[in-house]
Amino acid sequence: MTRSSLPLLTAPDQNRETHLPINEVFWDVVQGEGPYMGRACGFIRLGWCNLHCPPCDTAQTWDTSRYDLAITCPDTAVAAAVDRLPARVRMVVISGGEPLLWQRTPAFISMLELLEQRGIEVHVETNGTIAPLPSADPYVRHYSVSPKLTAMGGGDPLKRRIKPDVIAAFAELATTGRAVFKFVVADQAQLAEAAGFAAEHSLEPSWVWVMPEASDTATLLERQPVIASAAAQYSYNVSTRLHMIAQCR
Repeated sequence: MTRSSLPLLTAPDQNRETHLPINEVFWDVVQGEGPYMGRACGFIRLGWCNLHCPPCDTAQTWDTSRYDLAITCPDTAVAAAVDRLPARVRMVVISGGEPLLWQRTPAFISMLELLEQRGIEVHVETNGTIAPLPSADPYVRHYSVSPKLTAMGGGDPLKRRIKPDVIAAFAELATTGRAVFKFVVADQAQLAEAAGFAAEHSLEPSWVWVMPEASDTATLLERQPVIASAAAQYSYNVSTRLHMIAQCR
């Protein structure tokens, strides 16, 4: 995995015409989960999030009780961020935090335009609480939508982390192959909750991907067969978390 060193401006009120809070830019990795698992890609991780999930593995993008976000997610010129990606990168995942928080800003649209100009396929990872806007959506090939259920999102009120109208908007995109719903689960009980969510929101099984929750490879490999067997009973798609096994992300 290759990470960049970016030219930054540190003023707290940076112009959103050109700058976004960016936690990191890296490449020479593979997408580790879901339908694009195994594809070489780069990542642009944006700062800030509208949910505060205690188990989050990127708390440096939002947790001001532990991190100074001016340091962990400094205002960065989006042109500089995109320029750091080498020509061999053909797919970029915009992640966070919650990247769709920034889709109303000119800087976010500029970043998408710059990626498009380079012929880079854009994917977005989102928590499913903010619907994509018409101004940004045409640039995005794929959305990976991860609704936060009890185990992950219990720190936030249900009405804040589950937005039925937004889920419906992503479900519409799923009908055209542009979105999937991704659930990382530790056991069969969590998978059953995900199944209940899918049924409540009329999600087709072919749109649903599940994978084991784990912080180390041993736990991942232990849980993989249990999760895979249980998911098959719902006709859900299953992936592992390849980036953990490959130690590249």
